[in-house]
Amino acid sequence: MTDRHDGRSQSGAPEADASGAPAWDGVLFDLDDTLLDLKTAQRAAFTATVCRQWPGVDALGEGPLRAAAVDFAADVRGHYQRYIAGELTFAEQRLARAADALQGLGAPGAAAVPDAQLWVTEYEHLVRSHWRLFPEVAAVLEQVRASGRPVGIVTNNVEEYQRGKSAAIGLGWIDVVVGSDTVGAPKPDAAPFLAGCAGLRTEPARTLFVGDSLKHDVAGASGAGLVPVWSVRDAADTADGSGEGAGTEPVDPSGHEIRRATAAPVREPERGCWRIGSLEALRAWL
Repeated sequence: MTDRHDGRSQSGAPEADASGAPAWDGVLFDLDDTLLDLKTAQRAAFTATVCRQWPGVDALGEGPLRAAAVDFAADVRGHYQRYIAGELTFAEQRLARAADALQGLGAPGAAAVPDAQLWVTEYEHLVRSHWRLFPEVAAVLEQVRASGRPVGIVTNNVEEYQRGKSAAIGLGWIDVVVGSDTVGAPKPDAAPFLAGCAGLRTEPARTLFVGDSLKHDVAGASGAGLVPVWSVRDAADTADGSGEGAGTEPVDPSGHEIRRATAAPVREPERGCWRIGSLEALRAWL
């Protein structure tokens, strides 16, 4: 850890500068749907895979297929969280989500039973081919590095997989990657957040945590003593991103307006966090 003081005022709140922005020495990010546009990749891979599983799906038209892809990426029944909890394997949660989607589309007979080769192996190749950073991410991270502040990732997927993913999208330079298996507990437990801070050698109260999940990122970071920053890219798509995809959270109808209207983080007192519409907003704190 650094030899700075603990970064908190006498009231116990994280310190802020004269503008009200938090004082910070380093930043940790969630990976999926915060740095990486995972949902877009999932939807593309889902559409290609379901068409191979059930060639007749095209007869339903574009609308139902698009809606099924959105639900699959959002994992509305929470199968990914069952994987995180150790109740399912990674392959089992994928197949469970595929089964939900196929049944929802009305796939007949054998077409409603996910083919493991298609959904575990071939889907994985497809989704990897669509992995992309959000457009502003690389430039903003480079500016953070140039400011002398360390950068790390804390994610609710296993460390080895997420390190490989990070390298594939140009983030292999990030040494601090804490996965759901790194310290024996996933977010929102405090342990992975504190492990991230230890890796950065920063005090929690002077470390930003940026993520798209209110439950796993915002509440977890706050509970661990970090400065939580909620990333809300689209008010119509505020799913609780936690790795492969996760259960939904309430949509904040003002999110899209804030994303368009401000270039700086906005304080959310009732949630105890800051909110941004893209990583571009972090430039205001550099």
